[in-house]
Amino acid sequence: HSSRDDTLTSSARRPSVVPLAMGATGATAAAGAESEIAFNRRQFFAGGLCILLAVVYVLSRGSAACLEPAPFDIASYREAALAATPPNIIECAEAGEGGSQEACHLPAAERFAALNEKGVTLWMTGLSGSGKSTIARALEEELVLKHGKHVQMLDGDNVRTGLNRDLTFTPADRAESVRRVGEVACLFNAGGVITLVTLVSPYRADRDAARQRHVDQGLKFLEVYMNVDLDVVRDRDPKGLYAKVDAGEITGFTGVDAPYEQPIAPEIDLKNNEMTVEESVRVLMARLELEGVLTGY
Repeated sequence: HSSRDDTLTSSARRPSVVPLAMGATGATAAAGAESEIAFNRRQFFAGGLCILLAVVYVLSRGSAACLEPAPFDIASYREAALAATPPNIIECAEAGEGGSQEACHLPAAERFAALNEKGVTLWMTGLSGSGKSTIARALEEELVLKHGKHVQMLDGDNVRTGLNRDLTFTPADRAESVRRVGEVACLFNAGGVITLVTLVSPYRADRDAARQRHVDQGLKFLEVYMNVDLDVVRDRDPKGLYAKVDAGEITGFTGVDAPYEQPIAPEIDLKNNEMTVEESVRVLMARLELEGVLTGY
């Protein structure tokens, strides 16, 4: 019995070995399957995340493009604003809406008689270094110190420290500079002041617009062209600006790499490189006397 029992016992044990081996193999296969499933899931998740990030990137770029403001056209804005000036601006009740503003001021004849002069605007235009400021200062001294007249000088560099401080040298800003100075000149002129404007004012249309504002208000306007060639002003170069242009430190400079449109029919064509400052002043004084502005009657 003992050998039979041993055989039976041995036989009984063998089947238990096979299931154990098969169980280990199955567990390994199951683990591998689970690992593969997990990997596939991670791969799917990573791919989806990449796609999502790509979509977010594209949308964010599109949103940024939509939110980015278009370049602001200041010239068009100014033009529209000037055209839409409210019609109900009334300086005084006596003038009424759309009426002459003369009713709001001392009559011009009485003012001029009291000041013993009449208002006029001498608009001096020309290249930088053409003598505008130099001759205007000499004329101012002549009028004030020797003739006792009221004079106001509106110099291009001076007004850019305050009135035109926000303006650059683009064509649109140059036009606005001329417009502003033209309006101020009208105010001084109407007040009986001899007004000397010294601006490069390179564009003919801008100067003509300033003239027209004077004409519309019955104010005298004389365009003075400082007729001096570029090679002469380069040699003068009183502020060293042309040297900076040649060195590449300044660009967009009138007469060099930016246009200057000379007047077609100025009231005074002053070729001051052919005369002294004193001679230039005498020419201007003679024209003022001819215009009758040095007397109030």
